[in-house]
Amino acid sequence: MVATGQIASTGMALLSYVQKVSDKVSLATDLMCNFNSMSRDVTASFGYDYILRQCRLRGKVDSNGVCAAFLEERLNMGLNFILSAELDHKKKDYKFGFGLTVGE
Repeated sequence: MVATGQIASTGMALLSYVQKVSDKVSLATDLMCNFNSMSRDVTASFGYDYILRQCRLRGKVDSNGVCAAFLEERLNMGLNFILSAELDHKKKDYKFGFGLTVGE
């Protein structure tokens, strides 16, 4: 379990909490508040991290309707394949990507 809090001089406050459920699963939440802007933006999010035998799956959902996912699969020693997606339903903005990481 890890809990943190940060306050910046710009008026931003961030609270976060991470709970390790098992050796392979972690869950996290965070709350971000902007007290400096006229709109006083507040965003809450929930995320997960799941480690499988040869891949790692991460995801996040926030209060603005944004869903994100990240899959990293180990193909060979020093070679990883990455898939990622971010869906912003409110703005109708959809992003998808893939990549290769060479080296550790």
